[in-house]
Amino acid sequence: MDKTPEESLAQLLARKKRLSLDEALSVQTDILESLKPAHEKFQNGSWKSKREKHLNLLPDHVMISYKDGRLRARIERRENQVSENTAIEALNYVALECFWDVCIPASDIFSSGVIFYRMISGEFPWKYDFDNLSGSLEDIITRIYEVRKTPPPSPSFYNENCSSYLDSVILKAVSTGLEYRYSSAAEFLFALNAENRLIEIRPDTEKYLTPLAEKSLTEKPAPSEEKKKSKGFEDVAGMKDIKETLIHDIIMPLKDKTLYEAYKVTVPNGMLLYGPPGCGKTFISQKFAEEVSYHFIQVKPSDLASIYVHGTQEKIGQLFKQAREKSPTIIFIDEVDAILPSRQGNLYHSYASEVNEFLAQMTECHEQGIFIIAATNRPERIDPAILRTGRMDKVIYVPPPDPEARAELFRLYLKDRPADNDIDLKKLAALTENYVSSDIKFMVNEASRAALKERVKISHKHLEDIIKMTSPSVSENQIRQYEAFKNARVFV
Repeated sequence: MDKTPEESLAQLLARKKRLSLDEALSVQTDILESLKPAHEKFQNGSWKSKREKHLNLLPDHVMISYKDGRLRARIERRENQVSENTAIEALNYVALECFWDVCIPASDIFSSGVIFYRMISGEFPWKYDFDNLSGSLEDIITRIYEVRKTPPPSPSFYNENCSSYLDSVILKAVSTGLEYRYSSAAEFLFALNAENRLIEIRPDTEKYLTPLAEKSLTEKPAPSEEKKKSKGFEDVAGMKDIKETLIHDIIMPLKDKTLYEAYKVTVPNGMLLYGPPGCGKTFISQKFAEEVSYHFIQVKPSDLASIYVHGTQEKIGQLFKQAREKSPTIIFIDEVDAILPSRQGNLYHSYASEVNEFLAQMTECHEQGIFIIAATNRPERIDPAILRTGRMDKVIYVPPPDPEARAELFRLYLKDRPADNDIDLKKLAALTENYVSSDIKFMVNEASRAALKERVKISHKHLEDIIKMTSPSVSENQIRQYEAFKNARVFV
């Protein structure tokens, strides 16, 4: 092995298509270690030349050798060093922001993430059809931008040995949004070197993070004693009426059970949050858990899915067992209409059985130290039995952000960006009635991109111009439908 000549990763992948998990982890670790010094220079403000950025990092720039019976990798980037990769294929590794002349450590993370994805799966995260384009760079970039709006398949779709945790690490690295990616090679390495230190990644490991792969539920890890105290509702801008309802009707009974029991006021069993998407239902649920200092488990429909008959029912039982063992616990059920659909009509028997199992587990679960929070964008689709007394005792409408919340969202998304002092947050909030959080985030990003092209600071005019060109993602008709549910007291 020691006498095997050095070759590029591109040549190695051309021969083997994909690597074993231990080989891929070994190579990826070396790539990130090579990137760390440059990223540390960026954090120290001394990142000066484009050469240090490893812009458009490709498999051709990663040289592979064999030492001590394992693959070793180092970055050796030279100009025009593209052999196996065509110019079009090389665009697979380019982060979107690089097309607008923005390159930061997170851009390297994207390129290395695509390399990691390909080493494990043998495929690229996205597939592009350039045959019907004119061939101009602008058309190609537009096609790439459109295709990347759809999340890529998990690497485990191609490689069954890849764990769910490793899936999440890689997909985070290739996220199209800068704010969702790892910010540096050191942060990416930390994630690879095991969440919660449950397992270390070494070339000879055969577990590949399976302790986390076996966990079907996404848990919020318990805070350590050294961790800064959570702020709870202090982090929630606006939503004054909702916060007051939660504090007086739910939090106080949970915190002072003895007093409320003396007045024969029972502790609530759960609450349903409904309203348009992007209005903060998940966020306020997480802050609610911080406010009461409860263990927090977040459940999505995919977490409970199973290809086996009665498999989902078994997972539901495991969920509530885990919640009881770590009580007091908050179980947050996202998209509850998919997990608990109405049993009226042509619902398959297996689905009806799963709904029955979930409702049975929910009934009076507060007596076991469990509080249920469910969220939905489609309240009319959930099973009416969920609203029975002893299951969901509180049903709360979460409308689009109010003016105070919108102003705070603009402040939050403009934070740490080069912005003028003339930006009037209150005026921006007044101009964005019925806009949700994701809309505001999109508009701030677009205004930032416009300012970047002009090489000026983000101004109030940039934001106003983008607002004029952007419609809210939630229509007035949809909001009227939610208001109708509330006014008719169907879900209240």
